[in-house]
Amino acid sequence: MNNHGWAKRVIKSAVLVLFLEMTGFSFGEQAFTLVGLIRDDEALNRAHDVELQGGIAFVPGKGGSLAIIDVSDVTKPKLLSSLFGLEAMEDAETVLPVGDILLVGTRDFLAVDVSDPTKPKIVKRISDRPRIDYINGMARREDVVFTANKSGYVGVFDVSDPADPKLKEVLDAKKHGGLSKPHDIAVFGDHIIVVNAGHEDVNHAQIYRVADEKTHKLLPVNEWKIESTITGNGKLSEHLGGANRVAITGSYAGIGAFIASRVGVVDLSNPKKAKQVANLPAADIAATGMAAVGQILFVAGGEGVEAIDISDPARPVSIAQYRAGKLFPTRRLMLGKIPRFDNAHDLVYRDGYLYVTAQNDNQLGILKVNDVRVLELVEKKME
Repeated sequence: MNNHGWAKRVIKSAVLVLFLEMTGFSFGEQAFTLVGLIRDDEALNRAHDVELQGGIAFVPGKGGSLAIIDVSDVTKPKLLSSLFGLEAMEDAETVLPVGDILLVGTRDFLAVDVSDPTKPKIVKRISDRPRIDYINGMARREDVVFTANKSGYVGVFDVSDPADPKLKEVLDAKKHGGLSKPHDIAVFGDHIIVVNAGHEDVNHAQIYRVADEKTHKLLPVNEWKIESTITGNGKLSEHLGGANRVAITGSYAGIGAFIASRVGVVDLSNPKKAKQVANLPAADIAATGMAAVGQILFVAGGEGVEAIDISDPARPVSIAQYRAGKLFPTRRLMLGKIPRFDNAHDLVYRDGYLYVTAQNDNQLGILKVNDVRVLELVEKKME
């Protein structure tokens, strides 16, 4: 065979490989298999985040929706009920289940009674513009819930009675931390880490001490102390521009970045000297969803889901990926004149399955994890 013929065969093979990957196929044993899928253009309107409680998945949608889905049979997810078209549900982005109450972050802070999942009912709504607006992330520490508000603030809510939450205080993160657009938040010990999606900001994340070092009691926000700051210093290998997700396992945090399309690993073992120890490109554009389990970071973004091995935090390796397929059929969504490519948006892992939102396709998909390496690593404790 001449060189020209050989080159044509190589190109054809490459095209075939690309085609198979785009349909979700991976050579040898599939890393992930799509076993369950549900679509609803109203209840899952621009499906954003997902959280599980028992056999129920709660999915807020930026289109102004909340879907309550029975996932007790992973092969047959079933919509039980939804809230849609209500002013209070505008830009619903994040949820946190607390027993019979579901806390929902929209442009307000909501408490929704889900004791009967077929009949959800909003029982409390807290509004306070602009300090409470566009809540994109929530994290709980005992009877307190912290919120990351994209309007530039961190909210502190008393949830000792989840059905009757109360706003305690609000931190101006722009003045105290240089975070113009807090996008997600996580708690570890007496600290929180807040990631920042502000495109022009130098600071990608701040680590705040929020509780007294001796008593461990929550401090008023004017006594919160910035212990460490995560910046890119202009280096691509450290850049986390548009940081929008954070997840913690052991003493490490994974940070996903939308603009930079990168994933960072941060050592939190000494909060006063927290540092980024690794940074790698996301499998597809953006890194908008993240779950940290054992020694694995699961990341969603673009049309892909990947598992990153962080057993050696300084040398993370992407070891398994799912691409496109029936879960992410839409590459691009036009919102007015603005194209959106971030279809895969959030994910949560439980018992060998990933529950993943597809924002552009108004879907929730359930992926079975087949890769033996991934299944082994999620069971290993992260130091």
